[in-house]
Amino acid sequence: MISGFFLGLSVQSIFSLEENHGNSILTKESDVVTSIHEIPQSSETKETIPLMGTLPLSSASEANDGSKSSQNNVRFAVISDIHILQSETAPMKFQTALEDLLMNQQPPLDLVVLNGDLGDGTPKDYQTVNEILRSVRTSTGKTTPIVPTIGNHEFYKAFHDPDSNAWNADTFPNQETDPQVIQRFLDFAGRDKVYTDHYINGYHFIFLGSEKSRMSDPNIGDAAYLSETQLTWLKSKISENRTPGKPVFVFLHQPVFSSQSEAKRKYNLVVQQEELVKILQSVPNVVLFAGHLHIRLGSADSFVKDRFTMFNSASVSRVWPASSETSQGLVVDVKENDVSVQGRDFLQHGWLSEANYQLNVSK
Repeated sequence: MISGFFLGLSVQSIFSLEENHGNSILTKESDVVTSIHEIPQSSETKETIPLMGTLPLSSASEANDGSKSSQNNVRFAVISDIHILQSETAPMKFQTALEDLLMNQQPPLDLVVLNGDLGDGTPKDYQTVNEILRSVRTSTGKTTPIVPTIGNHEFYKAFHDPDSNAWNADTFPNQETDPQVIQRFLDFAGRDKVYTDHYINGYHFIFLGSEKSRMSDPNIGDAAYLSETQLTWLKSKISENRTPGKPVFVFLHQPVFSSQSEAKRKYNLVVQQEELVKILQSVPNVVLFAGHLHIRLGSADSFVKDRFTMFNSASVSRVWPASSETSQGLVVDVKENDVSVQGRDFLQHGWLSEANYQLNVSK
């Protein structure tokens, strides 16, 4: 079992984007202080809610044991880019999204993925997210497993003054290091690596994450850096227990584009892009979920075909083009060889007709 929680990219109204060697550099224009009135406050800042809830996530050895769970269906949600303290509405939107997913989905979800950029990786960010999770767990009574990935903004405490927590890019990295940032995320997520995998109802879920940032190498910018160890692990895992016609679900905060991608614009957002693409293309029926871009569901590059399929999960806090009245994410319903991916508007509690995709993975 795992305990803890997390999220990916910046909000356009708060940050301006500058291009640097193909990666986005974010510069702070203003500080935003959030007042949270409806979330119970706790003095137990180090306490975390059980991230995985009470439902078991099986290992590879249990993946094909039909006595443990249904082997044909799985239903899960993917949300990202929560940016918990970057606007006054971000905490409310996150709580509303979780309540919508846990209370309004039938059949109930088997999993919720928080695919990067929960906040800026500060202790206060993690505390606030935990308070919301605790509140929602209590109000809904739901123990649905929740798994986070690390986003580029989880490394952003390096832009915050260590004493005041105010934005201070002039003194970057503000006494921070990549190992410190990653350990803070791992403590929050309750695991020992930024990458991990689980089987749910016989389906394989693989979670990836960046292991370095511009603190180690300025050229990394906001791209994901995947170590050789992680890539070797992925190469082994992605072909593990392969069943013809069964999808493999992969999660990484930053999207990846190959030369064969049908994307309108092929962003350079993974340092080891070529190596990662080769692995994702090595087995059939890989479905990759990414965040980071905040692009509105149903628009160009929110669904991209390659030799693998990629979906972008928009943003809980701020969808681009900018709209303060929008909060979006994905709900995925898998029934044997059919994968249904639907966009969800959490504020309206409704489905997005422009983001409704049906995949058949029978081959």
